[in-house]
Amino acid sequence: MNGKINIYGDADVLFAVYKDGAYSEEIPEKGESYYFDHADCTNNATATWNRSEWSVTVNSLKKSKTKCSLYFSQNNTSSEQSSVSKMEDLLSQEEDKETGITIVSDDNNIRYIGADPSNYVKFNCDESGNCETWRIIGLMDGIKTKAGKAERLLKIIRKDSLGTHRWDLSDNGENGSNGINEWSQSDLMHALRKYGGESDNECKDTSCSSWGQLSSSAQSMIEEVVWNTGTASGTESTWQELNVPVVQYKWERSENTGKQCNGGNDCNDDVDRKTTWEGKVGLMYPSDYGYATDGGKKQFRRMQRLYTPLYTWSYYGNNSCYGADWLYGSSTDQWTMTPAPCSSYAHSVFRVDASGDVYRYYANGTYAVRPVVYLKSNVKINGGEGTSESPYTLSLN
Repeated sequence: MNGKINIYGDADVLFAVYKDGAYSEEIPEKGESYYFDHADCTNNATATWNRSEWSVTVNSLKKSKTKCSLYFSQNNTSSEQSSVSKMEDLLSQEEDKETGITIVSDDNNIRYIGADPSNYVKFNCDESGNCETWRIIGLMDGIKTKAGKAERLLKIIRKDSLGTHRWDLSDNGENGSNGINEWSQSDLMHALRKYGGESDNECKDTSCSSWGQLSSSAQSMIEEVVWNTGTASGTESTWQELNVPVVQYKWERSENTGKQCNGGNDCNDDVDRKTTWEGKVGLMYPSDYGYATDGGKKQFRRMQRLYTPLYTWSYYGNNSCYGADWLYGSSTDQWTMTPAPCSSYAHSVFRVDASGDVYRYYANGTYAVRPVVYLKSNVKINGGEGTSESPYTLSLN
């Protein structure tokens, strides 16, 4: 494992193995008191460990002479495990879907699915040990950090909303005074920056809320990353039929902006449009909501749901889509961070309705805010079972 292994063509990977931080000439045998902790690869590649097969797979391999260092730790009295390896262990044990996790083909993401999977985690704990309950969306691959490195990171969302807030409020008549659907300058973005503990001179009384800030321990666990803020191609008549989860996922990573209107009084902002944003605290994507649905014991049903337009999920016959989706909130409308394009205005944003649909709404509307963050790769899961009665607990290594 420490020599060259030909993958294809002239590409090769060099593996190095470390046990408890010390270089080793061999990988620990399966059944020994070691667990896989994490991997560091050069050239923005990532490595996935399969515990059941006791093997490694290299992902995103784009350059030859890529080196991957595999780290193993001895499982003595400590039950701590990196969040990455914990998710991979759960996946390898996932024979009957009891824990409700699945691997998604897009970017090799591992997601929690179903009506109520075991994805509860304690987060934002104060000095007295009082914590909030958050939930794990999944383990996301190829997330670009502020430092420019692509990593596999755990993505979590607050179980309950912080309350309602405007996505954006333009008070100077732009877009008919209904807001501007550009996340990088929105009022809600500024409010969440403040909530995440960042200084923000643009977060004034009209845009900030009384949420307070995340605790210092929570702030130390959050990775600053590049978020995708692209949107659908075309305008409303196009995306209504095509905004199925698998297509929505690709749109969010596209160069399409929320301003695709053809002009007129309702399309008069001069805001610089971006399709990425760098920050610590965001919101879920429409695709996160879509991918969280399950198909029960008949997995082909989940595939059917992933190709059902999100704006029709409340229609008769489709209500099982949101009924098997833990991100659905039956009593609240939830903001996403994705703009929605239209032919005549640039003030709409995708929202998850209490009805179960995903549709566009004015940015100056006040809807529920459930913050989302990515955890640093050195965050450990050090206890808990992931259930609502026994959420996972975290520590920072």
